[in-house]
Amino acid sequence: MTLYDYAKLPEAEKERLLKEEGLFLEKFADKDQMVFVYYLEGFFVELTTKEGKILDILPYKRGYRLNKAKLHEIEKRNMLFGVAA
Repeated sequence: MTLYDYAKLPEAEKERLLKEEGLFLEKFADKDQMVFVYYLEGFFVELTTKEGKILDILPYKRGYRLNKAKLHEIEKRNMLFGVAA
């Protein structure tokens, strides 16, 4: 399955594929939302939730979205260990 094929699927099918075949990578908070990052068949997928409700399922290959996830993780670690940014 390609990223394009995945993007065309109904939301329920996207969610099912993530749960059954996706590799969970990480989660991070983005303001009042939680973002879960998965790897699925050659691309990444972000599942964004708020109060347990799915707001968005966004597939992508690389770039800003993935870097944003890593940036949040680095910032969180820096806060935990008292490292200045």
